[in-house]
Amino acid sequence: MKKIILSYAIAMSAIFSMTSCQKDQNIKPDPQEIKFYASYNGETQTKATSVFTTGNKVTILGYTAGATVTSATSVPGTPVEATGGASGLLTPSAALYLPKGSYDFYSVSLNNTTAPGLSFSSGVSTQLTNGIDYLWTKAAAIAEGGTAAFIYNHKAVGMEVNISAGTGVSALSVTAISFTPTTASTASKMSLADGSIGAASAIGSLTPMSLSGTKGTYIMLPVGSVAVNVEITVNATIGGTTVTAKKYTAAIPSQAYTSGSYYTANFTVSSIALQFTGAQVQDWTNQTISGVSLTEQ
Repeated sequence: MKKIILSYAIAMSAIFSMTSCQKDQNIKPDPQEIKFYASYNGETQTKATSVFTTGNKVTILGYTAGATVTSATSVPGTPVEATGGASGLLTPSAALYLPKGSYDFYSVSLNNTTAPGLSFSSGVSTQLTNGIDYLWTKAAAIAEGGTAAFIYNHKAVGMEVNISAGTGVSALSVTAISFTPTTASTASKMSLADGSIGAASAIGSLTPMSLSGTKGTYIMLPVGSVAVNVEITVNATIGGTTVTAKKYTAAIPSQAYTSGSYYTANFTVSSIALQFTGAQVQDWTNQTISGVSLTEQ
């Protein structure tokens, strides 16, 4: 009788142990918090990144690793807004906890303290506008509880016009620089997959650039092959004669202005004319502007 009871006890213990193991195997690990850090893509010369600006806002969207954003649904808890802090730490408005797995994260920013407010449908954003420095980044295959290190890239078009004094010119003061930026169209939207912004097909009226000394800058949306007009107003002493509020115009020959590119056009005020003296492109993408004809007004 004792042997029967002992055998029964051993059998029940084994069954309990097996059941316990099965329960342990069925227990899913607790979701783990994802951390986010941000930096800017570096200049061409150094390739070094720079820390993201404290206080700037971003939007973060997460997907199962390898998912196609044009058809997939973002993971629960995203999109979520986050704010840049010390050492590039991004703090989401609500901590993001995800179960075991691998995830791709995408993020966009206006490169300022305003929440982006961009929504994406089938992987395409809402309408974009001129004058905004749209940033985009992706961090792929991040495990639960891991850290997504975002490196943001500019995705709009940077325009810069520089004016310098040539031979026989002194006391040069640039009082205004205007140009004809892109007219946004239904194509002026961002692809979440790679951050590219579609090209519009037309330019608008003369618009003032931000002026700093003899340099004008503006951020616009990409546009197809168009001729961009420039108007420059200067005060100077030219050939010994003082001129005030003298205007010159330029027509930059047709070319495309592509997403993520920064174009610089250089002009020189000489004793007889305002001359186009070449072009260069800073960090974003190498492009060339040439063959500009300027007319004094």
